[in-house]
Amino acid sequence: MALTADDMEILARVFRYRFIRADDLYRLFPNRSPDRLSRRLTWLYRNQYLDRPIAQIDRFRSGGSQALVYGLDNAGARLLAERLGLSINSGEWKARNRTYTRENLDHTLSIARFMVDLELACRHSGKVELISFEELLSDAPERTRRRSQPGRWPVPVRWADASGEVMVAPDAIFGLRSSQDGRAVRTFVFLEIDRGTMTIAPAKRVRESSAFLHRTSILRKLLTYAASYQLQLHREHLGIPIARVLTLTTSAARAEAMREAAFGLVTRPLRLPPALFLFGTLDGVGDPLTTAWIDAAGEPTRLTPATP
Repeated sequence: MALTADDMEILARVFRYRFIRADDLYRLFPNRSPDRLSRRLTWLYRNQYLDRPIAQIDRFRSGGSQALVYGLDNAGARLLAERLGLSINSGEWKARNRTYTRENLDHTLSIARFMVDLELACRHSGKVELISFEELLSDAPERTRRRSQPGRWPVPVRWADASGEVMVAPDAIFGLRSSQDGRAVRTFVFLEIDRGTMTIAPAKRVRESSAFLHRTSILRKLLTYAASYQLQLHREHLGIPIARVLTLTTSAARAEAMREAAFGLVTRPLRLPPALFLFGTLDGVGDPLTTAWIDAAGEPTRLTPATP
């Protein structure tokens, strides 16, 4: 069987999302029936273009029907590197796939599900175009493009009497291109997926200690994004203007607790625009373009339209 253009597109999508459910691939390729696409995915798997991560076995032990999860295998990585010129280390994908835990896999699949929802929303709207991270990176400074992990950058953060360098690493970076009053406008978003395991805001005595910046928390993450915004580091690193941070979490109560921490401890004391931070839940997102996300001040805000 010869590889088709659709096969290459499938491999490229799997590479973009790291891991993706088969049902999300069915949604991305509506021109092919699920049965035919399922057979094609099986052929790509058997010929080592795609892999099925071991961590998904736990998903089937819970019972019920579960969609298969696919990741890139070594032959698929080599093919993408040869035909599309992508910078891919093609010799260790299968081994890396086996290091993923169930928690890592669920986190990655949540990112992929949101991004697929967003891509389909843009496709169906006909008015908004998704700007992928690959496209953003093509316009980024050369020093960023040369980095092994261009989606990460260090940020100096000052808090209370302490200071330190914290790494910003969004789960996804994307842009949206649309039109407003006859003008082309773009908005940029850093996506954060929260699985409900990280402390939101430590106790006051911990926040005021020198150890605060060295411990992970939602508050430290928000402060790091705020510092990157104030210092214009994402402009320096990626060449993009203001980017909002959209955090999706496990429940409305947890999203509200994050919003309160963002407003009371970050945007209000630092005099930052509340719409810099948006919050929502993982379940029931629907159309990400029409969903009214809640900003730090509690106001509903959509991802578009945006400022030029």
